[in-house]
Amino acid sequence: MKFKIKVIAVLLFYLTAGELLAQPSVLSSQLERVSDHWRSEPITEDLYWHTYRGDDYFESNQSINVLELMVDHAAVSLRLAWSDSALIKTSRFAEEYGAVAAVNGSFFNTLRGGSVVFLKVNGEILTRGAAPRRRYAENGGLAIDDIGQPQILARPRQGWAQSAVSTILGAGPLLLLDSQAQHLNNDSFNRNRHPRTAVGITADHRLLLVTVDGRAREARGMSTPELRSLMRTLGAVSALNLDGGGSTTMWISNRGENGIVNYPSDSLPFNRHGEREVANALLLVPEN
Repeated sequence: MKFKIKVIAVLLFYLTAGELLAQPSVLSSQLERVSDHWRSEPITEDLYWHTYRGDDYFESNQSINVLELMVDHAAVSLRLAWSDSALIKTSRFAEEYGAVAAVNGSFFNTLRGGSVVFLKVNGEILTRGAAPRRRYAENGGLAIDDIGQPQILARPRQGWAQSAVSTILGAGPLLLLDSQAQHLNNDSFNRNRHPRTAVGITADHRLLLVTVDGRAREARGMSTPELRSLMRTLGAVSALNLDGGGSTTMWISNRGENGIVNYPSDSLPFNRHGEREVANALLLVPEN
């Protein structure tokens, strides 16, 4: 079995008088004003976990998990773990590389493994991406620029291969870009409620990794317009839908059951035992 991880250092480790500059959660107080069903918990000095179980959103039962990372003052790095020859659970990717938290990544071949959307790591194109009829599945991308900052980008007109950014994980649909709502196709994928995974970036450089559970009475899931609304509520100015459905998974070290803190829908009962094997994941890993 072969799988790989490429380190994408997007965060800096700051010291003052030998101690970390701890940053308070921006979201905690905001979410408390939205609903008393939100709970917040620090994972590290600059990484917070927010959870929601209730029916305040879209007149439906919802189960939401959010990882909030203070990018400019963090002692952990965002890394992309990927496999081109095997399917691997998000939790295993995370445990293998000592992550403190992780979510599943973008779309993949469910039979053979490997990405089915554009994937470039450190300048090397690993997957060319979706066929033209499926371009909507990667009209956005999570990118790492030359100074190590995460970005959410729109797919260039000429295609991802022409982008100068060295690391890009294609995904879609793009929900928000520079505070502007992006076009969403009027199809069942967008209209219907499903489990969803998303990534967002705020104006003050916080990274948001979000899972929304679904396909259960206890958690109905969200349409992509509803997901976009949620990402705005969380403060994202740019946001991108990742692979969802049965792939939607959030893992946090020493939390939940075996680290799984959401309710993956591949298990028919509403529990934490239905984690799906995937081909890539986004990890938050402590700096050495």
